[in-house]
Amino acid sequence: MRLARLLQQTAFCCTAIACAAALAGEPAPGANPVLRDRFTADPAPLVVGDTVYLHVGRDEAKGNDFFLMKEWLAYSSKDLRHWTAHGTFMKPTDFKWAVSDAWAGQVVQRNGRFYFYATVQHDNTQYGKAIGVAVADSPLGPFKDARGSALITDASTPSPYGWSDIDPTVFIDDDGTAWLAWGNPVLYLAKLKPNMTELDGPIEKIALPNYTEGPWLSKRKGTYYMTYASMAHQGLFEHLSYATAPSPRGPWTYQGLLTGAVPNSFTIHAGVIDDFKGQSYLVYHNAALTLNGEAGATSRRSVAMEYLHYDADGRMWPVTQTEAGISKPPQPPAGKVPALPDPGRSDPRVAVQQFAQGYPDTWPGTPALASVTRPFEQAPEPIGFNRDGGATRLVQTFVPRADIPLGRLSLYAGDGHGTDATRSLRLSLRDVEAGTELLGAGEGLAIAYRPQGAGLLSFDFSAHPSVVLKSSRRYALALQGQKDALTINLRASRSDVYADGGASLDDRPLKDRESGRPADFAFALYARQAR
Repeated sequence: MRLARLLQQTAFCCTAIACAAALAGEPAPGANPVLRDRFTADPAPLVVGDTVYLHVGRDEAKGNDFFLMKEWLAYSSKDLRHWTAHGTFMKPTDFKWAVSDAWAGQVVQRNGRFYFYATVQHDNTQYGKAIGVAVADSPLGPFKDARGSALITDASTPSPYGWSDIDPTVFIDDDGTAWLAWGNPVLYLAKLKPNMTELDGPIEKIALPNYTEGPWLSKRKGTYYMTYASMAHQGLFEHLSYATAPSPRGPWTYQGLLTGAVPNSFTIHAGVIDDFKGQSYLVYHNAALTLNGEAGATSRRSVAMEYLHYDADGRMWPVTQTEAGISKPPQPPAGKVPALPDPGRSDPRVAVQQFAQGYPDTWPGTPALASVTRPFEQAPEPIGFNRDGGATRLVQTFVPRADIPLGRLSLYAGDGHGTDATRSLRLSLRDVEAGTELLGAGEGLAIAYRPQGAGLLSFDFSAHPSVVLKSSRRYALALQGQKDALTINLRASRSDVYADGGASLDDRPLKDRESGRPADFAFALYARQAR
């Protein structure tokens, strides 16, 4: 009896302690954020047998300071709810050619060794951010520079952007081919040689709708997935989007948003764990943790985790961010993921061709008039209806030097959510001096637009009544839409590259935000071919 009573009292005390802990707000195992001993960001999961390793960057910024990241940390777990901290496994200065910034990286396993691909700041012998590769015999390190030099530098990816070479993701395919993807705001892709320390062939550009940074390349049941941070170049806090393909080279099919912005942080960065002990997971960072009196912020982030589910067609169900995280049992959705919104139909008098060429270096064929000659290089800035307080018209004026019977128009455009019942798009071409609309019997043309990566959006006017643009007259080419709607972005210059016209938003001249100089949208006009 005494023993029974003692056991009852012990059980009661344990229950009371557990209740007190719950009342005190102690989170359940698996609740978000899942890592609470440090501010951590850019999680990269690695499955080795029955263990998941998380490699993360450590945020150390105080107050409103910008990112301060001096080291990468490693954690491990067998159930994803209880994590063991293993401390620092590498610092940027372990690359002798680097000086700072433990930005996003990923560890992968090959032939019994572990390779870490990481973003760092190069020393002054190379401009900007770079990607290095280190190697170890354990996922916990110690990692050592595998090359003695950067794998990717700014010189590898010439572009008008300053942060081109960040956020590497590496995937080793079933046939042993290793793929490396990275970049902001352009997604680059390259093969790696079997030694994992050299590129095996050219670097390609992959244009995905709304892509910003933080790619994660994975494969499940024969389908390739690219999950990535999106929407930042439209002035939003980053979201997560994803696309699918039959090959890492594509063609990629945009599948839409996976989850929205996170609390308190401009950035989001994700990794995927597929089918670990029968369940898939999304790992990401938010900024919901308060630690040692410092609240979460863009430069003080925290790793979180949610269940990830796929439907029968392999599409990912949208993920709702929760405080509970994976502390509660999963609840798989039933049925299929809803299709993307129907974009509607374009006016039959215009044939719309989307995404003829991603990140165009030149205009195809021979334009009769073009505002820029090298679109990717000369027009890097995305401009939409939500720019500078919002607008309903994105306009570019121009003056032909000779008569042009209008045959085709190409814009350098991309991104956005596309058209649907709530977001319309109309193509307009006005004779400025006469004040008349030349398209669609004076009303412009309705355009259906599906989200596309940065590339060509072309319009063929073969079915439209003849329009001749006269030499020395001023015309205004415009896309019309709802104010603040994230329908589409046009790509604009950072300077006045086209002397015979200029861009505007609702009659407000468009100017580059940094230089203050007038800007132009990238477009090309083609003459109608004689029949």
